[in-house]
Formats: sequence, C-alpha cells, structure tokens
Amino acid sequence: MKVLDRDLKRGVVRVRVEDEDDLWILKTVVRNGDVVISYTMRDVKVDGEGKRRLPMRLAVQVKNMYFQAFSSRLRVHGVIVDGPEEYGLKGSHHTFNIDVGCEVEIIKRSWTSAELKRLERNTSRRLNALLVAFDLDEISIAILYDQGIKYLIDKSLPSLNKNSGDLDLLTDEVTELIIRALNTTNSNAIVIASPAFMKDLVTTKLRERINTKIPILKDSVSSGGRVGVEELVRRDSVKNLLREINVIESEKVFEEFMKLLISRPSKVAYGVNDVKLAATSNAIAKLLVLEEVLTGDSSEEVEGILNLVEESGGAIRIVGSESPLSVRLRGLGGIVAILRYDFDLSKHV
Repeated sequence: MKVLDRDLKRGVVRVRVEDEDDLWILKTVVRNGDVVISYTMRDVKVDGEGKRRLPMRLAVQVKNMYFQAFSSRLRVHGVIVDGPEEYGLKGSHHTFNIDVGCEVEIIKRSWTSAELKRLERNTSRRLNALLVAFDLDEISIAILYDQGIKYLIDKSLPSLNKNSGDLDLLTDEVTELIIRALNTTNSNAIVIASPAFMKDLVTTKLRERINTKIPILKDSVSSGGRVGVEELVRRDSVKNLLREINVIESEKVFEEFMKLLISRPSKVAYGVNDVKLAATSNAIAKLLVLEEVLTGDSSEEVEGILNLVEESGGAIRIVGSESPLSVRLRGLGGIVAILRYDFDLSKHV
C-alpha cells in the first residue's frame, strides 16, 4: 500500500494498491456509507451510438464489499454519488473491481487513528518467504501473508520411494515442487522443514538447481503437510526471519495471552464487552481482533475500541480468517487483550 495523499479536513485519503494484502487491509478500513472514488468501466448510452462501454471516474457510496482471501480483487458495490453529468448516472448502482495497481480515494466523515495506522503500516515492504514442510508421506508449500497462510501445493508423496528405502527420488520430487512454487511467486527466502535429515538433502539439491543467492533456512518439524507448515510458523527460525509478518506477531501475542490467562487472569481481557471496559481505562497494551469481528455487526463498537487502544499507545493486530490462529481466537469471542496492569473487570461493570 502506498498512501499517495491525505486531506483529513475533507476526510480524503488516496492510496495505491500494491499487493493482495493491501486489498485485505482496505476491506477492514472501508465501511458501508463511505465514498470510494476510482477509475472504472461503465456501460452508458451515447447519443447516436447506442450503448458503449467507456472509462470514467466515479464516486460510489459503499453498500457492500466482496473479497475472497488471497485473491487479487476487491469488489466494492454501492450507489453512484458523482460522475460525468452527461450520462445521468447519479443514483444508479455500480461495482468497482479494485485490483493490484489501482489507485483509490476513500472519503469518510472522520478517520480514526486506528484506520490510518493500518494503512500506514502496510506502506513498508515485507520479506516474502516460501514455507516448505514435508515428510515421507506428504508435502505442503505455502506463503505467509498478513491475512494468513496461502497454500500453493498440497501433495501426497509416492509410497514406492519410502518402501524401497530410496530417498533420492523422493527428495528429487520435493526439490522440483519447490522450484515450481518459486517460479510462480516473488519469494525472496525459503524455509525448508522436515523430520530428521531429509531437509538437508533437499537443501543441497535446491542450491545446485537455483542460480540466485536466495537465502534458504532449515528447521525441524514433527510431520509434513499443513500440520507441518502450521508448526513451522511457530518455530523461532521463522519468527526471527518474518518478525514483521502479522501472522507471526499475532501468534506471539496469543501465546503470551494464554500464559497470562492461566497464571495471572487479571492481566488479560477477552470478548467485546470486557475488552471495551479495559480500553476505556487505557489499560490495553496489546490487542488481537479477528477480521470478522472488525467487519461484522458490531464493527463500529470494535473500531471504537481500536481507536482507544491506538490513542493510548497500545499495539493492535488484526487476525485474518485464513490465519491458523483464527479458530482459537474465535473461541474467545474474536477479540483478546493483554493489559498493562492488573485490572478487576468486575469493579467496572
């Protein structure tokens, strides 16, 4: 995300979308009732020519948004509030297809500091690592985004290789799959994990096959496949490599939250009501909120909580629905907080 211009007196922020995570961030920032302005294509009646599809700049008041995780398009649907006068489009419905590379203006009655912070945080480029977890039975290859884990390859490995005791053919296939994934991504680091020594064999073969000096890290996991990838995300090697990735940071905060929940429960809060009480007392040091809670029916209340936390200097992480953490967070009401000090919630009800 590149923030191109800001005029907060008019409530206008103009951005350029640079990757799929930017689209996900926009989904969490744009609200129903906001106005989105962008260039688009629209079928209009032209005198003497009938209908023609023409490029034009439209302003749409948002009614709905549609986004599929890891897709390269955000669909914004609403009512046209401004456009070329000659076509009489005001009041008609229109859907923007916002893709990577698009420039978009967003107009709000007022921007919260939490919303602006989300846009600004996404202006820095991040390391994009390929995560590989395999064993004798299966392999998964994935990329870690702020919104979660995108799996590129899930594959069973041939039983013939392990039954014959010949690991050479198996590691050849794993190497080929990694190269195939590299050719379809812009990854600038690789983390290879397996039980025992198989990762060493694959790393050696991979270094012989690729010409670039892309860093390759090795680590151990108890199994391959998706279970291995999720285990790898929690390993120190990946945390150190990808410390700025939202998923990694969110996992660390959640681990701290769970330890405190058992050892010092007055130092944490969870669920919208309790977290809101803590936020109004400026007690929150770290906050995790599930994407669906932020964009759901209680979105205004939750955005208010985020704004309070932001203004008091707390750290906020939004957890995407594709994150491995989402299921555990959902079981705690979709929002949890680590507090600056012991806070008796019962005295503030």
